[in-house]
Amino acid sequence: MSVALLQKTLTECGIEPTELLLSKFARYFSLLAQWNQRMNLTSIVDEDGVYEKHFADSVLPLKNTDFAGKTILDIGSGGGFPGLVIALVCPSAKVTVLDATAKKFAFLREVCNELGLTNVSFVNGRIEERPVPPCGFDLAIARGFAALPIFLECAAPYVKVGGTVLAMKGASYQEEWEKAKAISKTLGLRLERVDLEQLPEAGCRANMVFVKEKPTPNRFPRRWDEIKRANQ
Repeated sequence: MSVALLQKTLTECGIEPTELLLSKFARYFSLLAQWNQRMNLTSIVDEDGVYEKHFADSVLPLKNTDFAGKTILDIGSGGGFPGLVIALVCPSAKVTVLDATAKKFAFLREVCNELGLTNVSFVNGRIEERPVPPCGFDLAIARGFAALPIFLECAAPYVKVGGTVLAMKGASYQEEWEKAKAISKTLGLRLERVDLEQLPEAGCRANMVFVKEKPTPNRFPRRWDEIKRANQ
């Protein structure tokens, strides 16, 4: 069931589920299971769960959003979801994986080496403490990083005008959006659409696609304690 679901998801996203690609996903799962015994990468350890809730879920954003040739910032990637999966299925994308926990990068680098991924770079640190690049990313994405208002504040400054911020959310996305409406406008973002999907066990997946229409004010992102206070 696990492989079949991934094959179906890849096909729906316009990606051919070749034997080579599927073998790389199998190797990714094997490495995740091995490393998870040494460090806490994920609470989902069974094969069906990983294939659905990590692999297939990470592929879903490609169904309606073009990642080809884009510079992608994955904030709080953890075990590589969705960043490394995007890099695997869309080799023309240039993916930057950012995480505050440096020890996870040893795992992520091994995955890249084993799968032959040359389109991934790594940044260790907290997103709100990183310098804003003069030329922003084409797209910033995160899954499980933070509540929507916090993610938008952390992501928007690092995306170029005309670029995209994509928040991977679940069934409570509407509640989160109500809390994020005001800050999204301040950040220069407009909610373009919400792509709703269903996974057998994970249920509703809501990929919220924002377009950056104007520059984000220089005061963003604020310090983490300020962001948290503003969203209590």
